[in-house]
Amino acid sequence: MKTKSALIADVSHLLTAVGDKFDVEMTGAEDGDAERDFMMAHCPARLEATVRDLPSPAMHLLAVIAEGPVGVVGLASRSGQLKGTVSKYVQRLVEADLVTRTAVPGNRKEVQLALTEDGELVVAAHRRLHDEMDQGIHDFLKAYGNAELQVVATVLRDLLAATKDGVRITRH
Repeated sequence: MKTKSALIADVSHLLTAVGDKFDVEMTGAEDGDAERDFMMAHCPARLEATVRDLPSPAMHLLAVIAEGPVGVVGLASRSGQLKGTVSKYVQRLVEADLVTRTAVPGNRKEVQLALTEDGELVVAAHRRLHDEMDQGIHDFLKAYGNAELQVVATVLRDLLAATKDGVRITRH
């Protein structure tokens, strides 16, 4: 049997995965504003407008770029997004001075993307946001016993394995 902490981590991961799989927006506009407020509070004031206006998908691309220099095609692959979509967001990130593009020697078409100092600050704030959100889920779920968490984890794992038939979620 897993420890309570392992079960909480499992449930937390599964909640996110289920939300992503079925495109469920688990937060309302108020929560989105709270997330932006958190980010702005953890970035220098000069980045407030940038953080407020940066679309969430672009914010997540910054986190992928933070893993190490990457080209647009690699970024699309790592993020699971279409190259055209990634290109559009990369342009916004460059214009916001969060990302730089550098030519790859010997390859006239390929560019390498890297974070600027401001990009690193935004990524650090974004990580803190996710750490805080994860801690909130952990704190919420620790009120439950191991057996209850195991049931929740089982249900969520089953939901994740389910498919949609029209508007209905079905078991395999």
